[in-house]
Amino acid sequence: MYVCLCNPFSDRQVREHLEKKSGAARVADVYHACSGGEKPNCCSCMKTLKEIVKSHNNTVAA
Repeated sequence: MYVCLCNPFSDRQVREHLEKKSGAARVADVYHACSGGEKPNCCSCMKTLKEIVKSHNNTVAA
């Protein structure tokens, strides 16, 4: 599923990026990495991205 349509990237790309992280992740860093360095445009993807990152961070913290 596409997370962002303005700077297209999918949930798979987000999860692959997060799998490479050894610790907690920041939403801004994940967006930057998955969008090819672009900044958010309409920000409609942020809710989904925050949920994925939060889930990752909860798993890492456990």
